Amino acid sequence: MALIQPLDSLDNKVVKVVRRLLTNRSFRERQHQAVLEGCRILQDVVDVGIPIHLVLYGKRMMQLEAGRSLLARLQMARTRLIYVTDKVLDALSDVETHQGVLAVINWPHMAQGWPLPRGVPPFIVIADQIQDPGNLGTLIRSAQAAGAHLMGFTKGTVDVYNPKTMRSSAGSIFKIPLMPLSDGWMDELQEQQIRLVSTMVAEGQDYTEFDWVQPFALVLGNEGNGVSSELMARAHGVTIPMVPTAESINVAVAGSILAFHAMSKRRQQNVPLIPPIML
Repeated sequence: MALIQPLDSLDNKVVKVVRRLLTNRSFRERQHQAVLEGCRILQDVVDVGIPIHLVLYGKRMMQLEAGRSLLARLQMARTRLIYVTDKVLDALSDVETHQGVLAVINWPHMAQGWPLPRGVPPFIVIADQIQDPGNLGTLIRSAQAAGAHLMGFTKGTVDVYNPKTMRSSAGSIFKIPLMPLSDGWMDELQEQQIRLVSTMVAEGQDYTEFDWVQPFALVLGNEGNGVSSELMARAHGVTIPMVPTAESINVAVAGSILAFHAMSKRRQQNVPLIPPIML
């Protein structure tokens, strides 16, 4: 592959647009675009067929066999490729040592109308006003790995396409339906006889005693305030026992424990692991 002189200017129009997408949520929403970083997650995007607007790549990507192979696939797909210097990637990257590639992608379609597979009890995970993008990305990753059918987000939750959220999801963000929730989402779930269950630091049912085989939506709340008072009044509370000296655990950790426990209980009852419906 012939290499041209790398782009070295931080004042370049394309570089400015990428920087704005990285730092400005409202701009991402208007453009319906997001920026991802790293070879592995870009490979996931290529594999699932999400449209790629452009790719900025540097010499570090070219030094890896996997990077060269991925660039060849992108070139065959006529993706817009821009060779840039490490100075440009260092300025844009959000990690200490970048992997030599950033890509601007079009947003995948958000789910609507509760797209749940038939033949198994629904397994849903919902983020309720979670603020930390790393926590949200980790929850998406755990929910997808544990076999959840859908990941929902209430109003006030951090941007799903925040670069830190995408990186923390390790590609799972493209493998599970994502659904922004309207104000009446609790009523909609209860009409479908899907039980709301939320975490409580204390005084909830021991999570090992809850029936995780039934249709349920596991709701994980804001890092500081937990789930909303309205939801707490309507949901069944479960508690993860801890030693007396502990006050709480990280919301992503709690969600991961519960999601994989639910998966284990379903496997014990021979509930088939049916992939989520991707639009």
